[in-house]
Amino acid sequence: MQKEKVWFADANAANWVESLVAKAKDLFYEAKLNECIEKGDSVAIKIHFGEWNRTRCLRPELVAAIVEEVKACGGRPFVCDTTTLTYHPYSSRFIGNLALETATRHGFTEASLGCPVVVADGFSGDDDVRVEVPTGIILKEAYVAAAIAHADAMINLAHAKGHPVASFGGCIKNIGIGGQSKRGKYHEHLAHWGSPEDFLGWPARHPEKCLGLDCPFHKLCEDSCPRGAYHIDEHGHHFDAEKCWLCYSCQITCMFTGHECMVFTPDYFPYAQIAMADAAKGVMLTFKEGKVGHMAYCIDVDPNCDCIPWATLPVVPDIGVFASKDPVAIDAAILDMIDAAPAYPGGANKALDNVQGGYKQGQDKFAITQGTSPRYQITAGVKNGLGNMEYELVPYTPPYNEEHVAKWQIRPTPTTLIQREMWKKRDFILEAAPYKRVPFEEKPSYEDFKAGDRKEYLKKLPVKEWADAVGKD
Repeated sequence: MQKEKVWFADANAANWVESLVAKAKDLFYEAKLNECIEKGDSVAIKIHFGEWNRTRCLRPELVAAIVEEVKACGGRPFVCDTTTLTYHPYSSRFIGNLALETATRHGFTEASLGCPVVVADGFSGDDDVRVEVPTGIILKEAYVAAAIAHADAMINLAHAKGHPVASFGGCIKNIGIGGQSKRGKYHEHLAHWGSPEDFLGWPARHPEKCLGLDCPFHKLCEDSCPRGAYHIDEHGHHFDAEKCWLCYSCQITCMFTGHECMVFTPDYFPYAQIAMADAAKGVMLTFKEGKVGHMAYCIDVDPNCDCIPWATLPVVPDIGVFASKDPVAIDAAILDMIDAAPAYPGGANKALDNVQGGYKQGQDKFAITQGTSPRYQITAGVKNGLGNMEYELVPYTPPYNEEHVAKWQIRPTPTTLIQREMWKKRDFILEAAPYKRVPFEEKPSYEDFKAGDRKEYLKKLPVKEWADAVGKD
């Protein structure tokens, strides 16, 4: 099988050309993502806005870098994300206006990015396009956010990190979940797959663990149900499957508040990853072949997704930026490099201390931190035709020369030369009297300093002796 190329530039930097922004721009062209865009194309740049109070999202300049190159190719870009499910009690992107408020808080605005910022599935999350997925393993249809489905081209710009359901969130997850409308998300989270008894797509319920009215969150848990399917009394919780529409509000409220009455069964997670890969295939089917490019920043690799309203220490140190035309290959390459990297000390990796014999470099990090290997989505993406897991990693080192240094600067002309031209036009500067050189006054002794005015004494000292005097004091 032919290997797909994945370009990679590391996160280290020691000069202008090694800035992560500059490297991302270089990779955009090295991976030939510019070929995805024709002049006049409407180009969706799909990102993750990040949750309210989340501190490990992409930075605006990392997104703006790609916006600028899409424009340079003649495209008309817009940056987008979608509304979410009520996956915790205070979801900040559940409806369109909240999603935009959150995007603004993280700096994703038209002013900072240089293009419109759009909620791709509309105000309430029901603006979508139904797409049949004949090769889907679990899903045979997807509901793709309308703004993405109607775009001419797309740059799938992901942030590599963990995920509580998918185990890993990269390019597949960025469109497999992030490219779906609200009903598309319910669909791929396996809502109403299986039965209430087998817990496939349904919350795994453990009434004996419910604290009933003694739980400090029992009212929030009960009130979160829009269908009245969930009731709590002194005997615990009571659930009516006939009324339930599987919004997951009760389950997630229970889990986010640290309780175990409503959880996911372990069997759920592999199926959810497979469905996510099917949904990602549905997004790709809305574009003509060759009209989608994939990029990912593998930095701030938190063990949980950007949809979690907090962040902890990363799983690994920053790795770099990736680019490819294959979403499966790029995610496979990122996962391999994350697994090969040393663990970030402390934080989430304290969980690794519990592994028998200690954590060993090369182990599946997200299988340890999340409990399920993220490789299900990779193999599913191969089987449903989304992409190829066999890849050739192409490391990229930018050339260090005057031309390339200037290439991605705010202006190609060095400011020293701009100043020279300014001074030519401002003759009065050159005609100004030269500065008068004067010697330092005779210095008082340190004893004088201690007895006299400290400020006046320090004014009279040369810098080195001033520092020495401060050190003595």
